[in-house]
Formats: sequence, structure tokens, C-alpha cells
Amino acid sequence: MSLFDRIADRIHSRADAAAEARGLTVTVLPGGRRRIGHPDLPAVLEARRRHALTHGLDDADRAFMDPATRAALNTTRTATTNPNTDRLRRAA
Repeated sequence: MSLFDRIADRIHSRADAAAEARGLTVTVLPGGRRRIGHPDLPAVLEARRRHALTHGLDDADRAFMDPATRAALNTTRTATTNPNTDRLRRAA
């Protein structure tokens, strides 16, 4: 462990402990950076993605998406809902 990593750990130790006490996960990244997340976040995001694919985007989704993301999501939805297109299922 480098001196820089030890200093970063000392600076962030209280915040890391507080985040872990709240049930969050703390991942130490190179350069003293931290990634803090919720353990259920991947499952929640996947459920939201599936809902958007099957039911379309709601107004909040459209407000925060750039045009390229909207186009990619529409392409994915078309590919997954069209019975003649099995390209995405084979790739997974």
C-alpha cells in the first residue's frame, strides 16, 4: 500500500464507515477514489430497463435521455419484441 493510498484511507475512513453503516457498499478504486453504491441497485436498474423495454419510456425517462440513448433503447425494444428478430437473445 502506497503512502498516497494510506492518506486517502485515513481521509475517507469515517465516510466509508458511515456509508457501510447505512447498508451501502464501498469499493476502493485506484488513486484513492471510492465507489459507493447500494447492493440492490443493479437489480432495480435491470427491472427499470425491462419495464422501459416492454412498456416504453415514461415522461421522466424521456426528459433525462439524450437522443442517442433513446434511439438505442428503441432499437433494443424492437429487436426484443419482434418475434422474427432473435439477434439480441443469441448474443446474451
